[in-house]
Amino acid sequence: MHFNVVGFDTFENNRVIFLDIQSDKKMKMFRRELSTTLQPYCRMKPYDLEEKFSFHATIAMKLNPAKFEQVKKYISKKTKPNYKHILLRATLIKNQIILCEYDFLLKKLLNRREAKSRTILSYTFNELKKYLDEKHNHTFNDFSPDQTDKVTVEIDLDAVKKSYFGRIKNLFGKRNVFLISDTHFDHTNIIRYCNRPFKSTSEMNHVIISNWNKTIRKKDIVFFLGDLRFGRGSRETDYWLKRLNGRIYFLNGNHETKSRITKFYDKLIIKYRSRRFLLLHDPKDIPKDWDGWTICGHHHNNYPIDFPFINGKTRLINVGVELLNYTPLNIKKLLDLDYENIEVMESINSIPLMKK
Repeated sequence: MHFNVVGFDTFENNRVIFLDIQSDKKMKMFRRELSTTLQPYCRMKPYDLEEKFSFHATIAMKLNPAKFEQVKKYISKKTKPNYKHILLRATLIKNQIILCEYDFLLKKLLNRREAKSRTILSYTFNELKKYLDEKHNHTFNDFSPDQTDKVTVEIDLDAVKKSYFGRIKNLFGKRNVFLISDTHFDHTNIIRYCNRPFKSTSEMNHVIISNWNKTIRKKDIVFFLGDLRFGRGSRETDYWLKRLNGRIYFLNGNHETKSRITKFYDKLIIKYRSRRFLLLHDPKDIPKDWDGWTICGHHHNNYPIDFPFINGKTRLINVGVELLNYTPLNIKKLLDLDYENIEVMESINSIPLMKK
């Protein structure tokens, strides 16, 4: 969530001096949802539930009238601050004591001791710096859907692993990276088209979601390569995303619907243990100048000769759910299989034919 500090201002009625903040849509939505959620547990002020809210950072409050006028006069002569920032933490306070904080960059709820820890705060700032460097170099987090066909974004997963996660392994644990495509939730006919081993659509939905969430933790990274749901009457993309674990990077498929909680990318390049992979939905969209390995979806299990799980001749890896036993694939598994020396491997459960 981004915000801009754009100057000074005051609340005259209760004599408050503050920094004026302009928030982005995510921050506004977060505040409204937080207010609604807290309403049963707190005594809310009328402005807490108003659609229009004056975002601010208090400098001084409960000033006596003379002091209030003195500070107002002082700040009127100061150069107005004007800078951009990112919301780092949300703090829950009772009687002026921190109860807990949620750290948006670490994606972790911190108890009082952790919230006051300078060491953990340094990890937050490390993540902030990494985010800002990444944003500066790739504009990674600010791509809109109509821009993704004009540029290929590259994510260095090796750099992620060298971040604070390695230094506080005991606190946060290991973050894994997974790949999967073409779940087709709610798509009844896909059972027949791809010979999926399910008796009903509801069974298919349940099994795939269960396999996903048993395999992937909330902190894991997931690259989903398109076609999450499909079919007349199928529920929207966000309905399913809310039920799936992981930090999901969503590649645009053929049947996507609009989303409020994710962005769609046409192509991504990821670097993992010094190996680079191009990620996209349909292999026909591979750029002519790409000469490395590509991970794709789209073809399900319908063309086992040209699009098996691993095709060493064309350097294609097909991560459609049918070829992964309806379970996300840990990218480490590809290295364990020695994928670069496989000539063909039909599915995750097949015996690979190695190159001579």
